[in-house]
Amino acid sequence: MKKVNTIIVGMGIAGICYAEILHQNKKSFYIIDNNQKGSSKIAAGILNPTVLKRYNMAWKGKEFYENAIKFYRNIENKYEKKIIYKHNILKVFSSISDQNNWATASNKIQLSEFLESKIQTKKIKGLITEYGYGLVKKCARISTDNLINAFKNNLKDKYIKQDFDYNKLFYDNKKVIYKNIIAENILFCEGYSVVNNPFFKNLPVKGSKGEFLIVKIPNINLKKIIKRSSIFVMPMKDQIYWVGASYDNSDKNKIPTQRKKEWLIEKLESIITEPFKIVEHNANIRPTTIDRRPMIGSHSNFKNIYLLNGLGSRGILFAPTLSAWLYNQIYKSSPIPKEVDLKRFT
Repeated sequence: MKKVNTIIVGMGIAGICYAEILHQNKKSFYIIDNNQKGSSKIAAGILNPTVLKRYNMAWKGKEFYENAIKFYRNIENKYEKKIIYKHNILKVFSSISDQNNWATASNKIQLSEFLESKIQTKKIKGLITEYGYGLVKKCARISTDNLINAFKNNLKDKYIKQDFDYNKLFYDNKKVIYKNIIAENILFCEGYSVVNNPFFKNLPVKGSKGEFLIVKIPNINLKKIIKRSSIFVMPMKDQIYWVGASYDNSDKNKIPTQRKKEWLIEKLESIITEPFKIVEHNANIRPTTIDRRPMIGSHSNFKNIYLLNGLGSRGILFAPTLSAWLYNQIYKSSPIPKEVDLKRFT
């Protein structure tokens, strides 16, 4: 039998961040993952603590943001792999009232650090900016591809590529055993697949399907992320841009749809004036909850079976802090904030 502190099921953003916390604290682990494309692997990775739809700060946004920047910078240095790409966001206004809402929000104490109060009107080649735009400062794109690949390449024998078989898990309140691995505890970081997990399948995970495009736009050279209406246009490399994403709480099929493709094209054409070519059209299911807050904590009956889930579209922002909170609860008996504690549903 192989002995470790923790078995982690799932190698998306949540699983990687928790594994990194374990490694920092000299705890041993195995990660079990089937290497299929989950929402983490195709996420935009935008690191932004503000909610631009309503011009307010995300819950504990500054704390999450500061922890995330430090966390990803440490990983970047450790693996000598570029992960953080600094891109401020241009919030393109759609009306005069949108301008007014920005002006009010940018003068609020908690938002003024991130929202520049000046409304800019200078034309930008290829962009439709009839009502001007505002600057969201200190934002970044975290390359989820680079993060996952750098982490995976350094796991060596700690990574087991396979589907997790719940029927092979044996447990009591002192240990868990999975095949030939014995551990103190097990953590499930499966994203939307948690709906198939017999320990947590009754939790109120809704799931939100997101579709996005990868496009090539030859005639513009954007260095900043563009946000207008309900989508982002994010520069990646060599005239390639990520465009998205849609939200659909009813469709749980991972297959991209023509209807959302047309919606994304329409939105993109309302932002840029230049021709573009669609390179990819992808879809996946975000793990969302009924109260839009993540879920962390232990199973109500089995104290060494844990969950880290429900990160939604802000997994890049949330995961480092949530992982630290969960680690501190397990090993230091620190309380988990009630807003994200799994117990609120049990």
